[in-house]
Amino acid sequence: MKKHWIEYRESWARHEPMTFWVHVEADGKAWYNAEEFDPPAPKPLPGRGWPVYCVEFDGFTFRFASLAELDVCVATLSRKILPTTRRLSTERGMSAGPNSHWLSRMPKGTKSWRYREKAVRYLTEAREDFVRETHAA
Repeated sequence: MKKHWIEYRESWARHEPMTFWVHVEADGKAWYNAEEFDPPAPKPLPGRGWPVYCVEFDGFTFRFASLAELDVCVATLSRKILPTTRRLSTERGMSAGPNSHWLSRMPKGTKSWRYREKAVRYLTEAREDFVRETHAA
């Protein structure tokens, strides 16, 4: 089964699986106290709040607090050979904790090339719909 939708929150959803790994603090503060990020934190949509982009594909639900997170997910899952989470953690500047990386937290069945090829196509379609929907708001 596949479907996608947007949920709205009263504040930026910093707790989504990829948020810490994609939005790097850029103001010298600890991540949870940071106010500036690279890429920038998303802005709320007037009258709705902060979007959380949800994509269900074959029993797994991807959740993104920004379109930048969705883009990183697609870029990573598009690789024929996935990078190690240790490597991805090091790129983020973390010396430990690769088992907390968003990629390591995904179920085993979602990491096969067969699954990822199809998921990436659908994630890309969903992103286009998300852009249309949020720009129409």
